[in-house]
Amino acid sequence: MKTLLTALALGIALLAPAASAFAADRDVKLTLDGRPVDRVGGVALVRNGVVYADVVPLVKSFDGLLTFQGNAVVVTIHGITGRFTEGSRTVLINQGAITMRGQTFKRNGDWYVPLDTFITQIAKAKVRVNAAQTQADISVNANPS
Repeated sequence: MKTLLTALALGIALLAPAASAFAADRDVKLTLDGRPVDRVGGVALVRNGVVYADVVPLVKSFDGLLTFQGNAVVVTIHGITGRFTEGSRTVLINQGAITMRGQTFKRNGDWYVPLDTFITQIAKAKVRVNAAQTQADISVNANPS
């Protein structure tokens, strides 16, 4: 019986870190001028208090250009180019650099970038995230603040 309890405790201990890693990411409903960016969901998420979004649907939403260059993704929207590097909190925008609130990362092969930086600095739009970080609304026709 003692061996069984020890094995059970060990199994729970090994599974606990994996479960907490998945629990850290929460989906966020993302809209653009009141319409869902992706009807299926999973485009935006919260990780460590930062709202991120999958860069591909974002670029499509703004009729931008997207290229993958090794460990980086380069986005161009209306003449503004940003280079997001995996694992980095720095985005290169045209001739300058900005420190983002979180790192660019890949999840299941998709690239995620901090939503606020992408929207305000690259797309030149406005984004509002509710206090619970369950919904983010992008407004194209508003002046960025």
